[in-house]
Amino acid sequence: MEKVNLNRQVFDKNKFAQTVDTSFSQLGPTQPDPSFFDINLATQADFFTLYDKFFFEIPKEGDTNSHAYLVQESSNYIGANQVNEEIQALLQEITDLREENLSLRQENVDLLSNTYNRLQK
Repeated sequence: MEKVNLNRQVFDKNKFAQTVDTSFSQLGPTQPDPSFFDINLATQADFFTLYDKFFFEIPKEGDTNSHAYLVQESSNYIGANQVNEEIQALLQEITDLREENLSLRQENVDLLSNTYNRLQK
């Protein structure tokens, strides 16, 4: 039998922990680099994810970058202004009919009052 010499290199345990990252951070979910964003790679789902994330940070009012702006742009796209105009016209018709009804009731009261007054004489 021949004698074989084995040599092994040993690291200091404390220096190893200071030098090597043992947290397995590369194996878990990673956070995207916020400085990188390619609009051409964004999806519709990305939009809604970001919208949900920033919902309360988006200002309510403003000419751009606000909830009011999003509502106005979406309303223009789906034609909601036309619906609002129809609703406004119907509300005006209701108001006119209520006024006419009130006027007719007042005429009825006046006629009844005049008839009563004539019968009393």
